[in-house]
Amino acid sequence: MESPRNSTYCLLSDGDLHFLPYQDVSRAGGLPYHSFLASKTMSSLAASATASQPNSGSDMESQSASGSSSLCEGVPGTHSLQMSALLNRYATHALYLPNIYIEPSNTGNHEETKKMLCTIFPHWNDESQISVKQFTGGITNMLLECTMYHQNTESHEKVLVRTYGRGTGMIIDRDREFVSHLVINSVNLAPPIHARFGNGLVYGFIEGRSLEFTELADERLYPLIAAKLGQWHQQVQVDAIEECLAKLRREFRGSKPESNASDLWSVISNWIQLLPEIEGITSSCTQNIDIREVQDPQASLVDVLRAELAWLRSQLNSKSPLVASHCDLLSGNVIISEDLSQKLETGLSASEMEYYMQHNPISFIDYEYMVKAPRAFDISNHFMEWQGFNCERHRIPKAETSNRLLREWCAAYLGMRDADDDKNAIDDLISEISLHYGLPGFYWGIWSGIQSGISLIDFDYSRYAGERIQEYWDWKRRFRTQTPGPHF
Repeated sequence: MESPRNSTYCLLSDGDLHFLPYQDVSRAGGLPYHSFLASKTMSSLAASATASQPNSGSDMESQSASGSSSLCEGVPGTHSLQMSALLNRYATHALYLPNIYIEPSNTGNHEETKKMLCTIFPHWNDESQISVKQFTGGITNMLLECTMYHQNTESHEKVLVRTYGRGTGMIIDRDREFVSHLVINSVNLAPPIHARFGNGLVYGFIEGRSLEFTELADERLYPLIAAKLGQWHQQVQVDAIEECLAKLRREFRGSKPESNASDLWSVISNWIQLLPEIEGITSSCTQNIDIREVQDPQASLVDVLRAELAWLRSQLNSKSPLVASHCDLLSGNVIISEDLSQKLETGLSASEMEYYMQHNPISFIDYEYMVKAPRAFDISNHFMEWQGFNCERHRIPKAETSNRLLREWCAAYLGMRDADDDKNAIDDLISEISLHYGLPGFYWGIWSGIQSGISLIDFDYSRYAGERIQEYWDWKRRFRTQTPGPHF
C-alpha cells in the first residue's frame, strides 16, 4: 500500500480514529467540515488540560441542534449522514502534515515555523505578529514557544512547537506518541495537540511551571500527583490507543510500521539490541555475575541483559494490571498551576488543599515513552525519579507497608480520602509496587547506554547508565534472598 501524500485531519470520534483530507477548500469546491475543524482547533487552545471529566461534546451537541446538516451541505447522500454522525461524536483532532519539515535553528531564524503555523491556524494570517521564544535548540532538538498577537482584540494565543531530537527515532515510536496524545486529550488529561508535521509536533501550552525533583516528596504535592496518575490509569484506555495506532499505520505506513513494540517488554527488548557495550553497564554486570542468569564471563552484554529481561518477565508477569503508562514521570514532566505555585510559597490551608484535591491543578506532559505497561512500573518509575539525576537513593520512598508516606500516596492514587480507609487494598498495592522496584533501573540503564552513543548533550550517560542498572542488581539481590525491609 502506498502512503498518501496529502495532509490529513486525524479525527478521534466515538473512540475511533478517522481521516479527512485537508486541502485548500476554496479551490476544492468547499469541504464544509474544514471550517468547522479549523475553528475547533483554535477553540481547543483554551481547553483545560486538567478537567476531571472526558470531553462532553456539548458544543457539538448545540451545533447539531442548530443544524448539523449545514456542516455537510453539498456532501452527497450516505456520506453526508456519515459525516454528520462523525462530527456529532467529535472528541478531538489534529492535522497531520507529513511533508513539512522544520530544521532546528541556532540562528533564531524561524520563518519556516511561522509559515507552518499560519497553515495550521488559518486566522494566524500575519507572520509578523508571531513571536518565537526558543527554549532549546541546535542540531539535536528544538522547543519553541510561539505566540500570536491579535491587534484588533488585543489578545494572544500560544502554542509549543517541538522538533524531534537527533537519533530519537531509534528508541521512540513517534506514531505511538502522536496517537497517545490524541487519546489523552480526548479525556481532558493532556493539552490539545494541533498538528504533527514531518519531524515534530505542535501542541497546547500549559500555564504553570515544572517541578524540581526535591518537590516530588512535598506532602502538599504528592497526593495531587498520585491522584492524577490514578485518574490517568483509569480513564486512558490502552486498547483505544492500540486500535487507533493500528489504523494510523495502515493509513500512512502500509505494512511498514515505525515500530512493532506494543508493550514495555517489547520496548526493552528492542533497546537491548541497540545497546553498545559501554563501561558503565558492563562494569556493573561484571560485579554482579553471581546473581546473573548468564554467569559465563565471556557472554556478550546483549546476551546477559536479554536473559535478565526474560527472568524479570517471568517474575513480574500478571502481577500488576496493564495500563496506558506515562513511563517518564520525572519532575520536569509534572506541571503545577501558577496559582498553586504561589500558594506553596505563601502557605496552603487545609480547605485550600481540599479544594485542590477536588480540582486537581497537576498536569503531565511529554508522552514520548507512553506504552502499555504494568501500573506498578509507572508508579515505581515515578518514585525512582525522587532521587534526581545524581541518584541520591536515600530520597526514594521505602517500599514498605509501614511507610506512612507511601500509604498516603497509594490512598490518593486509589481515590481514597484517608490512608486507613482500606488497609488491605493499600497493602496489596505497596507489595505490587515493591515487586517492580528494580525494573525502572533496568529500563533507564539501557536507555542511557543507547544515549551515550547518539546524544550530543553534555551529560555522562555512561556513568548514569551504570548507576541505574546497579539499582536493578541491588533489587534483584534482595529479591532472591527474600530479605525483609526496603529495597533501597
